[in-house]
Amino acid sequence: MADTKISILNLIPKYQDETQKEAFDRALDLARFAEENYFSRYWVAEHHNTRAVLGSATDVVLGYLLANTDRLRVGAGGVMLPNHTPFQVAERYGTLEALYPGRVDLGVGRAPGTDRATARLIYRDHYDQASFAAALSQLQAYMSDDADQLPVSPTPGIGAKVPIYVLGSSDASAYVAAELGLPYSFAGHFSPNSIGHALDIYRKRFRPSEVLQEPYVILGLTTNIAETEEAAEELAFHASQVFLHLIHRQSKDEFLKMDPDQAPELTSIEKFFLRAHRGLSISGSVDEARDQYKAVMRQYAPDEVIGATYISDRTALKDNFRLLADIVRND
Repeated sequence: MADTKISILNLIPKYQDETQKEAFDRALDLARFAEENYFSRYWVAEHHNTRAVLGSATDVVLGYLLANTDRLRVGAGGVMLPNHTPFQVAERYGTLEALYPGRVDLGVGRAPGTDRATARLIYRDHYDQASFAAALSQLQAYMSDDADQLPVSPTPGIGAKVPIYVLGSSDASAYVAAELGLPYSFAGHFSPNSIGHALDIYRKRFRPSEVLQEPYVILGLTTNIAETEEAAEELAFHASQVFLHLIHRQSKDEFLKMDPDQAPELTSIEKFFLRAHRGLSISGSVDEARDQYKAVMRQYAPDEVIGATYISDRTALKDNFRLLADIVRND
């Protein structure tokens, strides 16, 4: 298990008492932490029509992070392909690769990643399993050495060969990743019930390719770890408030930093949602988190874990990932 890689997924949360620039700067501060502590990669997710997360112009954000770090791999976790043409994606990520060679990742998802009203404004295509596989193959072709032979070629983009990762939260993308012989990143942090089934499909059906000879699994999870029980309880409180914010469909509002002593009592239905719908998590005190990590490894055996969190305090945020890295690297 000590060979398991550790990475960070950032949705760039924004809280009510801060500016957008402050939220982006917290994301950069965490990226620099990831670089200093040798995390494998740092991804930003595409979301739209919410004041609570700021990853809508994902490639622009990645350019900011890449320009202000030196060696960290930075990428999209991911690009929601229905919102873009493969040609556009090849141009944009080919440009990033030209500016920051060998440091760019491209995670690609099949869903639009937004609400229906927003999707109607930006939605370009609907992908079933077969058409998603075809679009990914087209994207690979646009970034291949032979792309200059195409009637229309992306420039930059030709020969960029930006590594592509298939993102998924159900079994549909598992089939595609296996068919194309691409690494597979599963969103266990919000789809925990499908993990085992999807990873089993991917591993059993995997076909070796030019880019990957063996299956490679990145498992997304939520992480809220602290040194002490008291600090861990405070992180757990804030995590539950963020989750309730999302399930109450308040995504157009910025996140609040609530005082545990002033928070209203949870209703029975809220308690039910928290128990039933919370994603895969490694959280709590160090001992609790270590036990949870060992259980995740026994059950799913990912090659890499990528942690996501909504911790607002910069010190607690970095402590959380430092503790996670210690657990992953020493167990």
